[in-house]
Amino acid sequence: MAQIQTLAKSLPPSVPDRPARVVELRGVIFQSDTVSVLGAWLIRPVETLDMHLAGLGRSPQAPALAMHAGLHVVLEDRREFVAEQLFGTPREDFVSGLNWTPLETFRERDHEGWDVTVPATAFRQIDEEVVHQAVEHLNGVPGRPFFGEDCTMLIERAFGKRRMFADSPTARALGFGMRVGDPALALLKPDVRLHPEAERLLRADLLRALPDPTTEWDSPNGHRWIRRALSLILLLAALAGLGSFLQKRPFAKINHAI
Repeated sequence: MAQIQTLAKSLPPSVPDRPARVVELRGVIFQSDTVSVLGAWLIRPVETLDMHLAGLGRSPQAPALAMHAGLHVVLEDRREFVAEQLFGTPREDFVSGLNWTPLETFRERDHEGWDVTVPATAFRQIDEEVVHQAVEHLNGVPGRPFFGEDCTMLIERAFGKRRMFADSPTARALGFGMRVGDPALALLKPDVRLHPEAERLLRADLLRALPDPTTEWDSPNGHRWIRRALSLILLLAALAGLGSFLQKRPFAKINHAI
């Protein structure tokens, strides 16, 4: 255990600023973390329900679903990084969740789970020209707060705001009326065939059968509404604090005069 902790501490950290110019986009990298508490109690149960509602079913022998995705890139110094949207810190949640994570550090987060990179051209609406444009975009992409853009929306924005992931059927069935992208529901081309291991991990045979999305990239998004609700709560708290301060101020003056 101590050796594992030492290894984790020795890995280079994620950084908010792009370390060098992006020269190549290997594809979209999917990740399944086996020890994530959030994944075990929230993300995977919802994804499982998403698969069921999408008519895709679930096999007990199937590997754990992907619950995160990023962009696997190569920098001009030949280092490999993952451009990804993370959350957890105030900066990531409310300012910018964009992080550049060394590939080895990203893979350490698998925790005996799995990760796999899929060529971008395996997705619907994506060809080599779009990939080239995405590389250029990544060399100047601005970050956005997680409460406004999740990991799937970051990827779609990098590819010219093209839909690459299906919406969560669970959110739609509950009447949320908002977009919540599901990393486990990648919109693969019907005729594409991946590496056998990627086919197995992603359950590509099911993903190829997904219908095309009916909403646009910028349709109402769940994270945007969460951000707005939090902003409203902070505003109300500030107004309440100001009101309390103003109410106490006259009494403070009277006591001082006495």
